[in-house]
Amino acid sequence: MQKHNIRIWAHRGARSVAPENTLAAAQAALIQGADGWEFDVHLTADHEAVVIHDHGLRRTTNIAQMAEAPVRRHQVVTQLTLAQIKTLDAGSWFIRRDPFKALAQGKAFGSEQVITQQRIPTLVEALTWSQVQNMFVNVELKSTPGTEDNVEALAQEVASCLHKTGMSQKALISSFSPHSLKYFKKFCPQVPVGLLLDRKSMEQSNEVILAMLDQVGAWALHPACTGLSPGRIAFFRKAGFHVNVYTVNQEQEMIWLMEEGATALITDYPGQAKRVRDSFTP
Repeated sequence: MQKHNIRIWAHRGARSVAPENTLAAAQAALIQGADGWEFDVHLTADHEAVVIHDHGLRRTTNIAQMAEAPVRRHQVVTQLTLAQIKTLDAGSWFIRRDPFKALAQGKAFGSEQVITQQRIPTLVEALTWSQVQNMFVNVELKSTPGTEDNVEALAQEVASCLHKTGMSQKALISSFSPHSLKYFKKFCPQVPVGLLLDRKSMEQSNEVILAMLDQVGAWALHPACTGLSPGRIAFFRKAGFHVNVYTVNQEQEMIWLMEEGATALITDYPGQAKRVRDSFTP
């Protein structure tokens, strides 16, 4: 494999230096040389797609500190409208927790003022920014607690947003939920999809996983880095699938996965991954 074919995806943006799933994290990923950014989407109470990993809002926003915050059981994406969610501060938590020690090491992207001004982007905002910056997107459909209708509605809204923003040619859709991927393929068959599998799921045989990929019409397998052993990537590549591995943060892992034939690395450190890729000799 030629090194330029190994794609670097910034996991939730470059979340090691900026608040995850914000446009600041996306901008940091762009500056660090990522080919694209991976982010997560949920639906609001008024069926708007927004970019956030958790169903709950307490970890990455200030909702718990707000004077007129809803009761705790309603502090979730599906219980609030887009207008309500847009009032939330999606950056200050990063300063308080400094999850990757970026602030302590002087590596954070932007000033504290820039960080605290971050809001949860809508999917349209994230796609529009990516279109302007010529960044690829890996959109993860989250399985929202509730009815099957929520899963179908999210898939339909994501398909609609891709069409509206003209990002269908630069998008990959991923999910741990086979149902989500099947619904998305119904609404948007031309956009490739990748099936996410965690370490436990990767304990299944290659043949079982192949059947799962075929059932959802997958273009790619997205396995956990910890669920791989020598030769497995080559098996799925030979079967015709791309293999995009998450979450790859150690240099030795990056080198090993490139040697094994991974098609993409999903990482919290896109700058480091790019440096490894650029010096990698197949």
